[in-house]
Amino acid sequence: MGGSSAESQSANAGDGSTFDGVGDGFDVLNYINFQWDVVSPSEMSGRFIVKPKTAQPFGVLHGGVTAFLSETLCSLGAQVVSQWARVAGIDLTVNHLQSAPIGTEVIAKAVPLRVGKRVQVWDVRFSTPKTNSGSSSTEAQEFTTIAVARLSLIIGLPDPEKARPGNEKLIAIARKNNVELAPQVVSKL
Repeated sequence: MGGSSAESQSANAGDGSTFDGVGDGFDVLNYINFQWDVVSPSEMSGRFIVKPKTAQPFGVLHGGVTAFLSETLCSLGAQVVSQWARVAGIDLTVNHLQSAPIGTEVIAKAVPLRVGKRVQVWDVRFSTPKTNSGSSSTEAQEFTTIAVARLSLIIGLPDPEKARPGNEKLIAIARKNNVELAPQVVSKL
């Protein structure tokens, strides 16, 4: 008979993971229901709602989620900017300024501060829409910054083939959001 049932389950789990249990890099983003807004070399952003699965026992956003999203958005952005070179975070700092209770929409926006051949530095701002009673819908939306982060990354590590499915998924997300990546960025993949 063929391989064991465990082998066949892990080889085709249907969840993006490969036979060795490595996911495509989007598993946790999917778990927190992260919705992409922008995927581009100049900005990586999206939003999610704080739910019990992303909260501390006190009913507010868990700091580990902001750290995870900071590392993820900046790393994916650095890959896009560096034409899919393998990157790795080398220093992450997160400052939590205000809490975000369960039910709050959180917007995460990462932008590059420095893009070099071997090192990149990205900033991330986490914000929530301000609730203004009596404000009209024609007024500009205001936001409260709840956390800020900075990630330094090293660029150009040896490139494993197993990163390709995640990179292809990111290109699909960019296209879905009507962001055209430079041809050399896509062809490098």
